[in-house]
Amino acid sequence: MSEGFAKTILLFLTIGIATLSPIQAQDSPDLFDVDSIRLNHPRILASEDDFQRIRDPNWDSLGMQYLSFLKQTGHELLAQPPIEYKLDGKRLLHQSQKFLKRVSTWALLYRVFGDVSYRDRAIRELENVSRFPDWNPQHYLDVGEMALGFAIGTDWLWKELSGEQRERFLDTLISKAINPSLDEGDPYNWWVESINNWNPVCHAGLVASALLIVDSDAALAERVIRRAIRSVPIAMNATDPDGIYPEGPIYWGYGTHFSAVLIDLLENATNSSFGLSEHQSFRQSILFHSLAIAPSGQYYNFYDGGTLVRFQPVTAWFASRYDDPTGMYELKRSLKIYLEGNTWNPEDIRSRNLAMLALWYPENTGSESTSTSSLPKNWKGNGPNPLAFARESWDDPNSFYLAFKGGNGQISHAHMDAGSFIFEDEGVRWAIDLGAQNYLSLESKGLGIWDRRQHSDRWRIFRLGPYSHNQLLIDQRLQNAEGSASITQFSDTTNTVQGTVVLSDIYSGQADSYERTFTVQQYKVLSIKDRIAGARQRTEQQGRRSATLRWRMLTEAAVEIENNEAILKQEGKTLFLKVVGPSKYVFRTQSIDPPPNYWDKPNPGVRAIDFWCNTDDFGDREITVLMSVDKAALEQVATSL
Repeated sequence: MSEGFAKTILLFLTIGIATLSPIQAQDSPDLFDVDSIRLNHPRILASEDDFQRIRDPNWDSLGMQYLSFLKQTGHELLAQPPIEYKLDGKRLLHQSQKFLKRVSTWALLYRVFGDVSYRDRAIRELENVSRFPDWNPQHYLDVGEMALGFAIGTDWLWKELSGEQRERFLDTLISKAINPSLDEGDPYNWWVESINNWNPVCHAGLVASALLIVDSDAALAERVIRRAIRSVPIAMNATDPDGIYPEGPIYWGYGTHFSAVLIDLLENATNSSFGLSEHQSFRQSILFHSLAIAPSGQYYNFYDGGTLVRFQPVTAWFASRYDDPTGMYELKRSLKIYLEGNTWNPEDIRSRNLAMLALWYPENTGSESTSTSSLPKNWKGNGPNPLAFARESWDDPNSFYLAFKGGNGQISHAHMDAGSFIFEDEGVRWAIDLGAQNYLSLESKGLGIWDRRQHSDRWRIFRLGPYSHNQLLIDQRLQNAEGSASITQFSDTTNTVQGTVVLSDIYSGQADSYERTFTVQQYKVLSIKDRIAGARQRTEQQGRRSATLRWRMLTEAAVEIENNEAILKQEGKTLFLKVVGPSKYVFRTQSIDPPPNYWDKPNPGVRAIDFWCNTDDFGDREITVLMSVDKAALEQVATSL
């Protein structure tokens, strides 16, 4: 484990301990009693009543369309060859995820519809992975997902297994899933009390395993379950106080899904979640996820995220459990898109949790549509990675949308992007974030991408460091990897949305203070104002100039520079960008493909809009940039400044 990573865990453990809710403090792991586990089967996530409810569902037409799709998926998966023990670099994860998808789908379809072909194929796959030499505990995510799938298959098919198979499969869960996790001093078990998505993913698989072995080793089961009840709130606390998932919306889907699974595992087997289901910021996090989906239907892809939005079954969990309007809206919207536009692919592991939707789908409310009237359009959330959003509409794909962020470089999957933003209008994403680069493509070249210290390899990667983000740099220096940026003074009035990112700590040692203010006027004009004070001063004796500032925005549009304006054209639309101040600068546009280093991912079709200027002799400077698709509105605002 790297020194930087250890500091990250220590930082967030401190945050987690400080923010434990009263429910968590009261419902400690000590309240768990192994004797409370019901011993009949099925006991993993479902009961016979749940399967009966799916046989005769009270669902709307979208739910019935989903059930037909799940049957089709299960049938097509039957033709796939058995999963292989095949590492991708250091990971078995792809194979684990294929296994989870196959076995959960087949076992559910057998229990609901009784087709023995699903039973036989699931048991064949259970036998197959039980013979693997291990489930790759060196990368424990692989074990977590494999163990969950194995526990589901074993439990849901319990009556179909021979006595010898049952005993052998339980031994497999102990030897390949539980035992490798018990030495918490092992560097590979760093995830046990971590702040990121690994925590709930790994613990969910282990708790599912423990619930099955309780008959044969109650003490071991109790140890594993109590550890999970103690540890998972540390990861859930990452969403404090307002529900932002620091790693981004894609990882929200990952960590939150397995947190929901863990809650259901406990409740289904013991009738208690031990306070986990009442974690307030975790309950609020569904709103963050929906806000991070722009009108274009793409994610705000900060950190190691992509823009592609995939249907997340856990939205149904929020809708059913909490009667959450955001969960209901996101379920109906995204499931409809998924079912209508999905090209079925048996190797697509991103839809591996689709079987869980059958357990979570809400009862028919009599309405096929959902209202967005209760969802906020403009919102700011605090936390380790604060974010703010300004959106004109939830329903119009051509509407105005701005998202911007603070944050710090010590968060899991962080980039040096504090103060950056994306911007859409008229259906075009004008200001983009390049997003992630495949981990294996970097690890295979010997780069230490998980070290987040100041001068680590991570910040030499173009997409991860500060040089590829929509922000301002001082003397082309790195941001402070251990600094933090907050969002303050967020206001939402009839005609104006405004928020300020305080970046002074991020630029510690480079400037005395730095604030970036975003202002949205009537959802027509975006203003970005940077105020830098106390940067490098001019020294006449040494002939040293004052600090050099570079303002950057990345775009996929064609760009023309005319005096103090950039004209962007994309998909038949036009955006006008105007530098209002300062008066002296160098303004240019350039392709960022190829990127600077041989290890960097290409960026075809992406251009940077840059302008360069200096601070005054005292290291101070104020910069104002306007942009709008409405030229007249832009000029009106420019004249008023």
